[in-house]
Amino acid sequence: MKRYRLPIIFALLVLACVLELVERSSIKPRIVQPFEFEELTVSSFDQVPDVDSLFDQKISMGGQDGYEFLRLDIEDNNSYVRVETAGQYLEMRRKGAAPYTTYDITMDSWFKRIVPPLVFAKHSSASKRSLLGDNLMDLSVSFLPWFGSEEKDRLESDTAKGFSLADYLKNGRIETVKKSENRISFETSGMRYSIDELVRGDYDGDGYEDSIIKCNMHYIEGTGRSYTCYIVKRTDESKACAVEYFDYLTAHKAL
Repeated sequence: MKRYRLPIIFALLVLACVLELVERSSIKPRIVQPFEFEELTVSSFDQVPDVDSLFDQKISMGGQDGYEFLRLDIEDNNSYVRVETAGQYLEMRRKGAAPYTTYDITMDSWFKRIVPPLVFAKHSSASKRSLLGDNLMDLSVSFLPWFGSEEKDRLESDTAKGFSLADYLKNGRIETVKKSENRISFETSGMRYSIDELVRGDYDGDGYEDSIIKCNMHYIEGTGRSYTCYIVKRTDESKACAVEYFDYLTAHKAL
């Protein structure tokens, strides 16, 4: 038996080294911009036992008590429901509650900054490789709005050609660009945009790192606004980052 002991020990040591190298080479899911809750700020998933625990934390609204912003019936002003946590928010949204007024949509934006990233993180794993940089100008132009069939056709054509926001800046289709790490803002077609990257991880299981961005869109001449989260993917460094709407309400109904 002794003659086999050393080879076995050696094989176990080699296996341990291989596993350690694999762990080191993988990229764990990570928070890009801190999650703000009433009782804690989470900058790393290492701070909490698991992502699930964050669904029960009261989300910070910057000191405001604006938690009644979802209505179950658009015609009934008395159908407002109070939500304070990501879990409560998901439950009510899936029952059909939604924000309708400009004020409600603005209050909803506090939750849009937390809930979609949490859903994404819950179902993400470590990545083997990342082609995502810190420059959000690499995003595809696909998520920009269009007005009229001519703009729609042009945007679809530009998306198919692989145009990025950087390309649109060069040809003057966007302007007043301000860039910082994991954040950009710009203007186009009477709209003002600000985009924040919130969280990263391998969501679709292809080994490449994905991310969630929150796009804030405001009319320059008016009060209209929207807040939308998208999932960003990139598997080819020569192409713009793909941007797809992140349907966090139906993607994982078992949540």
